[in-house]
Amino acid sequence: MGGLLVLTPSVHVIEGPEGLRMDDKFHEGLRLHAAEWDGPLRLVIRRGTTPLPFSSIVDRNELPCELHVIDADARIGATELEGAAVVLAAADDARQLHLPSVAAQVDVKLVYAIEYDLRTRLQIARLDLAGRPLKLARSCQWLLGQEIRRRRALKRADGIQANGYPAAKAYSRVAQDTLVYLDGRMNLESMATAETLALRGRRTGPLRIVSAGRLVPMKGAQDLVPFARALRDLGTEFRLDIYGDGPLASSIRAEIARHDLGEIVKLHGAVDFARELVPILQNEADLFYAPHRQSDPSCIYLEAMGCGLPVFGCSRRMWVPMCRQSKGGWIGKSGDPVGHASAISMLDRTSVLAASGRALAFARDHDFLGQFRRRMFHLGIFL
Repeated sequence: MGGLLVLTPSVHVIEGPEGLRMDDKFHEGLRLHAAEWDGPLRLVIRRGTTPLPFSSIVDRNELPCELHVIDADARIGATELEGAAVVLAAADDARQLHLPSVAAQVDVKLVYAIEYDLRTRLQIARLDLAGRPLKLARSCQWLLGQEIRRRRALKRADGIQANGYPAAKAYSRVAQDTLVYLDGRMNLESMATAETLALRGRRTGPLRIVSAGRLVPMKGAQDLVPFARALRDLGTEFRLDIYGDGPLASSIRAEIARHDLGEIVKLHGAVDFARELVPILQNEADLFYAPHRQSDPSCIYLEAMGCGLPVFGCSRRMWVPMCRQSKGGWIGKSGDPVGHASAISMLDRTSVLAASGRALAFARDHDFLGQFRRRMFHLGIFL
C-alpha cells in the first residue's frame, strides 16, 4: 500500500449547521483521489465565507479521507503534514509557498500543482482593475513579489504538476521534475460519438454557436454582443446561446435587448455541467466560441472538444498550442469580436464538421480519467 497522501487545495469550504458546503468539482475529484491512490488520504482545507456557485452540502463523516478544516489565514504546519509520504499542494495559493520548509522539517515529499503563470496573473489584474491605475499598480507590485516566493518554492519542491501549456513553459525549468497535464471534466463515456457527429452533419439551418463560462472580463464576456452584432451585420444565419453567470450578465442582457438581438441571442444563465450543458453542446450546437482575453488553462476548451465541437478562440498562450496540436478549431486576435465574426462567417459546414472530428479525437486522447491517473502515477514515483 502507498503512503499517506495529503492534499492542501486552494479551494475553501463553508461550514454550517447542515454540514460542509463544498465545491462540486473538487468533491468529485476528492472521491477520485480516494479511489485511485493506493493508500490513505488526508485533506487540509480552509474554511471561508465566499459563495461557492456550484457546490453542495456534504457530510464530513462520509468523506473518503481524514479531514482537517483550518482557518482562512492559518499557517499550514508540521501538524497537518506529519505522517505523510507525499503532499500535493497548490502553488497558485500564496498561503502555501512556505511549505518546502515544513516538508523538509517532517521529511515529506512535496509536489506543487500550478495553473497560472505570472503573465496570466498580470493579464487578469489589468482586466479586473481597468480604470483604477493606483490599485492596478499595487496589485502588480504584489504579484511580482509573490512570484519571487513562488519560484523559490517550486525550486525547492520535489516536483510540480503544471496544468496547461503556459504554466509548463514558465516553470518546467525551475522544478526538479515536471508533469504537464490538461484539465477537464469529461471521461470517454461522456464524450460525443461518431453517431453524434453524423447526426450533426445532416443538420441544416442557422449555425448554432455556444459560449459558456463565467461572464467576467477575463473570459471576454464583453465581446459576446459585439460579436453577435457583427455576425448579424455580415448576413450570417446563426444563433448564439450563452450559458453562464457573473458580473457582466446584466449588461449583456441589456445589450441584447438594446440591439434587438433577442431572436438570435439567448442568455440562459448558469446550468449544471454534466446534466445540462454537455447534452446541449453535443446535441444542439455546431461551434464553441471562447473569446478569452487571458491565458489561464480553462477546461472549457477541452470539454467543448469532448462534446465534438470545434472551438473558435483567441490568440492566447493556452489556446494557440492546443489549437495547433488538435487542429480542432480556429484562432482569432484577442479582443477583436468583429474580426472573429468575419472569420466565422466564411466557414462552411464541411470544414466545421471536419474540425469537429479532429477536436473530438484530441479530447479523447486527453480524457479526465486518463489525465488524472497520470498525475497519480507521478505522485507515486516520490514514495
